[in-house]
Amino acid sequence: MSVELDITYVNFDHGGAEHDQSAVYVMDGLVELLGADGRTPDAGIIGEGNFWRVFGGKGIGQAQHALNTAFRDRSYVIRPGCLPNKWGDLGPALLYDANIVHVHTWDSGDGDPGFLERNANRALLSLRDSPDQKFYLFGFHGHPDGDQRLHDVKPFRPYGAQAELPTMVLGDWFGHPSGPNFEPPNYVEHFDELWQYAPRMLFPDGIPVPGDFPFDTRALDYLCGRWRRGRRDWRRAWLTRKPGGRVGGVGFSHVGELARNYTPTNFPAPNGRPPTQIDAAVLNPRAAAMLVPGSVLIHEPAQQINSHKRISFRLAFPAGTEGPE
Repeated sequence: MSVELDITYVNFDHGGAEHDQSAVYVMDGLVELLGADGRTPDAGIIGEGNFWRVFGGKGIGQAQHALNTAFRDRSYVIRPGCLPNKWGDLGPALLYDANIVHVHTWDSGDGDPGFLERNANRALLSLRDSPDQKFYLFGFHGHPDGDQRLHDVKPFRPYGAQAELPTMVLGDWFGHPSGPNFEPPNYVEHFDELWQYAPRMLFPDGIPVPGDFPFDTRALDYLCGRWRRGRRDWRRAWLTRKPGGRVGGVGFSHVGELARNYTPTNFPAPNGRPPTQIDAAVLNPRAAAMLVPGSVLIHEPAQQINSHKRISFRLAFPAGTEGPE
């Protein structure tokens, strides 16, 4: 017997605000996104909580009211988070159903007494009926600068291969892992100017210059390992190639790769730029072992109401089993 927890991530454009400098909200889109395919989440992260923590928590209040009015069987609570390095007040927010999930701690931001940057947007959770069976859930939002993205993921290292508790990191990564299943072909040719695609590419000395350069996949590769192409078997080089795989990393696995679901989570741009899977979760080995087969879903909207798609997956927790403290 096991208990399944439905987890989700969605980057909600400007947190429902008119634009990124506004505190006038419309939450209809959030209701539609979180109700997609009749699959409302038990917990997860909402990206771009635009000024949700300020003005008396106006954004949080409106989001909670909209969700709990639309989904009467839910008791949703939203807790705002932060972006690293004081980037702005549009950080990821924790979402959970208080009837199902118990929150032990939530490191929400640098305004909290005793806040440590390395714990930013970290929730220590449990199923409400199994409070000793704890797990970590982090929210993340990737910076447009590749060096900064790499810097921002390094605090997750202790939660990887040898971590005692199941851990997941959900976010808009502003990128994807290396490997042929994630990297789109013919990307650069859709742009007229170098500066337009420079944040996505990895240049030898960091200076954008014309030429054929790889995608900057360092952040997710640091967590999950770099893709290494399969090699020819020298004994039968004309017949077979050994399969490719990931090498290195600190022990996380990408949910899309675990499920062999590489569906993009953004949309093609007007200039023809191909979409990619930039919204995703990474799981440490304890969490990856709990992933329910067939549960990973990238929700395809009937019509585009948001610039990002929502991703969902389920973890199976042994019923009545106490986890490590």
